Amino acid sequence: MMYVWNGFTIVGKRADLTENLLVTVEQAEKALNEETNPTEFLVDDQCLVQLLKGLTLKHSGRLLQAELCFSQVIQNEKRIRYDHYLTPFSFYELGLLYKQQGEIEKAIRFIETAKSNYKDYSMESRLHFRIHAALNSLKGSPVSTP
Repeated sequence: MMYVWNGFTIVGKRADLTENLLVTVEQAEKALNEETNPTEFLVDDQCLVQLLKGLTLKHSGRLLQAELCFSQVIQNEKRIRYDHYLTPFSFYELGLLYKQQGEIEKAIRFIETAKSNYKDYSMESRLHFRIHAALNSLKGSPVSTP
């Protein structure tokens, strides 16, 4: 829920909170990876953890590691069974990451992919509001994020 309500924008301003959140996310990641009796939700849970880890790493300035987390979600797209919102949100976050790095065309491409290639998933309208704001800001100021 924290992500949905833009909580990372607030937490990301405080290094201590961001680091504590990263520790918590990495503990969840470890627990999922060590799961001896996996359920049908395992891949979805692992991808959710990767999205959250990527956001935390992005706010910590560890952009290459964040990119790898978002990419891992995208690579597992066909294995996700229920939480289909994870893939378009990951494309969107990768787009913002590229925007932050000044790669504007790449940013637009990834954000447009999130907008155009995915339909009928949970929280779609919320993401589309973010996409609209991001694409408008890409046309105006290339470095700030929505």
